[in-house]
Amino acid sequence: MTRFLRGLWLGALLAPAACAQFTLFMVDGNAERSVPAVLDLGKAGRGDTLTARFRLRNTSAAPAPVRVLEVAGVGFSLGAPVVLPQTVSPGAALEFSVVFRAAADGAYSAALRSEGISVLLTASVEAVLAFAVQTPGGPSPLANGATAGFGTVERGSLAALRFLIQNPTGSDRAIPALAIQGDDFRFSAAPPSGIVLHPQDQVSFEIVFSPSATGARRATLLAGDRSFVLNGTGIEPPLPKPRLSISLAQRQSGQQGSVAVMLAEVSRTSGTGTLAFELRPQIPGAADPAVQFAQGSRTVSFTVAPGDDRAWFGERASAAFQTGTTAGTLVFSVTLGSAGDQQSVEIAPGPVGVSAVAAVRTPAGVEVRVSGFDNTRTAGPLAFTFFDRAGAPIPPGAVRADGSAEFGRYFQQSEAGGTFLLRAAFPVTGDAAFIDAVEVELTNSAGTARSTRTKF
Repeated sequence: MTRFLRGLWLGALLAPAACAQFTLFMVDGNAERSVPAVLDLGKAGRGDTLTARFRLRNTSAAPAPVRVLEVAGVGFSLGAPVVLPQTVSPGAALEFSVVFRAAADGAYSAALRSEGISVLLTASVEAVLAFAVQTPGGPSPLANGATAGFGTVERGSLAALRFLIQNPTGSDRAIPALAIQGDDFRFSAAPPSGIVLHPQDQVSFEIVFSPSATGARRATLLAGDRSFVLNGTGIEPPLPKPRLSISLAQRQSGQQGSVAVMLAEVSRTSGTGTLAFELRPQIPGAADPAVQFAQGSRTVSFTVAPGDDRAWFGERASAAFQTGTTAGTLVFSVTLGSAGDQQSVEIAPGPVGVSAVAAVRTPAGVEVRVSGFDNTRTAGPLAFTFFDRAGAPIPPGAVRADGSAEFGRYFQQSEAGGTFLLRAAFPVTGDAAFIDAVEVELTNSAGTARSTRTKF
């Protein structure tokens, strides 16, 4: 009965493929070609799909309606539903596709009909070698034109899929030439092209995907007159985890140190990270601009390149920093990609740090100038001991004063951290040249500091 009906279609539909208003074209790439009364879509394997694209073009000078568009025949269908009726402008075209797919061997035909159009479509299914992808659940069949996905793979890494070729026919079949068109996909070994498979035999081969760049990657596996799409997505390898390494000989104010960013593993990619630190002062609200990196800020960026085991700050493997002049905690934080690390350095309260002492004679006597820092902001008691040319203390001994109020007012208004400049003037009765040198003592809550002896 099936063969009789196929012959009936053939006899009834050998009509011209054009009429006064519409002409049917087949689309091949960017080109159009007229459709004959009988159009063969080709041969397919069991379960394979054949697809043909068409344009129904209005070749008249007036708009024309399309009320009918159908394909009738086992295995044939429209590729997507077409909304009807619709009016096609002069010179315009209605695009559609016809899909053929069948599971049984044999010859097939169908009638494609539209406005004044009648075309006989033919196709055939023959037993051919079957392709499949090996999955944990077993072989997954691949129809002609189907896609084999490799998933997401890091750039520089690889993923592999095993393909099976089976001979489900009743006779020996030779495997066609196998080739890959496209980058980033390759056979892991020589493919089994040309091998003869006996009925029910199978052979396997492996394709490896190793993305050279990020984003979607695509290639085609060619197997004789059949082809399969290979696709995968390349992503950048993750950046390694950063680890802080702080070098600071003395954990005190007024020091310089350095911090390096080590990597938990050798980097396989490039990236940029950020290193920052902050001061958490013991005195609430105390600010200190001297707490900074050598670049003049509290944040610096660094780079990482493939093969690096540490970060680079320009051409340097570490970033220099200053501990400032304020007691508290220095908190270092590093961020690289989605990972980070944090370390703290405690800067303990300390006696006043004396940076320099200048002894100056004036017309009225002598003046002592002391520059330094107090990381506790509690300096107060002062003592000045003067010495004669013989190196003996000048009676009556140390001149003492309490500078607590002055220091308190100064630090409350200062925006220079714990640094200060002290000027103390001493009137002299007699010959000021008799005074040869001076030593200064400054006391705060952490202890007393004594300067070196400084000559006038």
